[in-house]
Amino acid sequence: MTPKNNLRTDRIMAFLKAIKENNNRPYFQEHKAEYEAAKKDFEDIVTELIAQIAEKDSTIAHLTAKDCIYRFYRDIRFSPDKSPYKRHFGAFIAPQGGHKSLISGYYLHLQPGESMLITGTYILDKNQLHRMRDMLYGSFEEFKDIIDKPDFKKTFGDVTSMFQLKKMPIGYPADCEGAQYMKYKDFIALRNLTDEEVLNADFAEKASQTFRTSIPFNLFINDTLTRED
Repeated sequence: MTPKNNLRTDRIMAFLKAIKENNNRPYFQEHKAEYEAAKKDFEDIVTELIAQIAEKDSTIAHLTAKDCIYRFYRDIRFSPDKSPYKRHFGAFIAPQGGHKSLISGYYLHLQPGESMLITGTYILDKNQLHRMRDMLYGSFEEFKDIIDKPDFKKTFGDVTSMFQLKKMPIGYPADCEGAQYMKYKDFIALRNLTDEEVLNADFAEKASQTFRTSIPFNLFINDTLTRED
C-alpha cells in the first residue's frame, strides 16, 4: 500500500526492513540515497505532526523536526551489539528541547512490526518524581478525570510505566487513591501501530489525532513538573 500524499511512509518502512537485514557500513554506504530519502520523509511527517499538535498545544509550536528527531547512528562504545545503525526512526516532540527534553511530550516510533505512538515522560529524576507523587496524592481526582475520559481510554487504555517500584514510595500511605500510579518512575500512554496503519495514506493525520487526544494529559504533567514552588 502506497500513501497517496507526499508523506512517504512506504519508503521509510522499506529502508528500515532492508537495514535490519543489512546493518553494516558497506551496505549503508551503497544505499545512502535511500536512507536520505527515508530520512527526509520522516522529517516531513514530524513537521506535519508538530503543526497539527501545536494547534491545541502551543508549547511545542516553536520546534522543528530536527529538534525532535533522534540520531539514526547508534552509540556502540559500551554495547555488546555492534550494529552501527538503529532499526527504527524516532522523534520526541516535547517542549524544552525536543528530543533532549526532560518533561512530557509526544514520541513517534516507526519500525516494521513494532511501530508505536507514545505520549508522556521517560525516567523522571528524583525531584520530578517527588512533584508527580505529591500531585497524585493531593490532586488524584483531577488526574483521574483526564485519563478516564472516553476518547483517552479508547485510544490508549490506561496510563502505564516502563519502570516502577515494587512497593509504595516512602512517605505515602499504601491505601491512598491512585496508589498504583505512585509507584511509577515515568508516566506513558501507548498505542501500538500495525504496518498497515503506518503505510496508510492518512497516517500523519491519524497520528496527530492520537496525540491530540493526549494533550490534556501532557499539559497536566508538564504543569506539575515545571510549576514554580
